Amino acid sequence: MLVSRDYAVTPTKLLEVLTDQAFLDARGAKFGAKSPSTVQRDADAIVVVTPRQLALDQVPSAFRGFVGSGELVQTDTWSVGAGDPTGVWTTDVGGAPVKVGGTHRITATDAGCEYAVETTIKASIPFIGGAIESQVGGYLKALIGNEQEFAADWIASHA
Repeated sequence: MLVSRDYAVTPTKLLEVLTDQAFLDARGAKFGAKSPSTVQRDADAIVVVTPRQLALDQVPSAFRGFVGSGELVQTDTWSVGAGDPTGVWTTDVGGAPVKVGGTHRITATDAGCEYAVETTIKASIPFIGGAIESQVGGYLKALIGNEQEFAADWIASHA
């Protein structure tokens, strides 16, 4: 699944926003961060670690037994340097039998940039794995779209 959005800023500026502590704190407050994100920077990468709380009331009752407490940790690792920013993201879902992750890509456009998030979901549960993947996919598509909208609003209000 791919979710993308265009922004009227450069790829570098969007990456600055997406890895800014104030932005991450505000995004976390709105979208279920369990505690503040941490940001580590070096010459080759920026790593953002965000503890999250899954909204258990949005998990169908038939699947709640697989998500435990709903606590998870998302790690975004951005490659920096030459070219447009790219990255990978992974989610530690504790003991849940689901793997969730994907890629980030910010590409320059004539009007600014496009931010694309690709998601890969794999549930290793016989018979119902496909239903879980579909449910998680729908949840993530909405969350990523809402977070991209939040970033656009943040850029507009902090320009």
